[in-house]
Amino acid sequence: MDDNKITLITDDGKEELATILFTHEANGKSYVVFELEETGNISAAIYIEGTDGEGRLEDIETDEEWEMLDNILDDYFAELDDEEFDEEDED
Repeated sequence: MDDNKITLITDDGKEELATILFTHEANGKSYVVFELEETGNISAAIYIEGTDGEGRLEDIETDEEWEMLDNILDDYFAELDDEEFDEEDED
């Protein structure tokens, strides 16, 4: 499996494949922002590394954390748009 792919288990036990868009460290926490492959929906979670090297994701619970990640996601997409524009200029 690609390093930027994760398998999520939904509340109803279904497995969903997601692509990690980026990670972010803030407030002593590690966040992961990902896109679900089946639906294209984008979401985020807090990554908690376990003692065995395996990690788990926990829900983000505060509006402040969601707002921070929304702003970073906006910057992420703006940067992608800039890269595409620069590539078009090179052609």
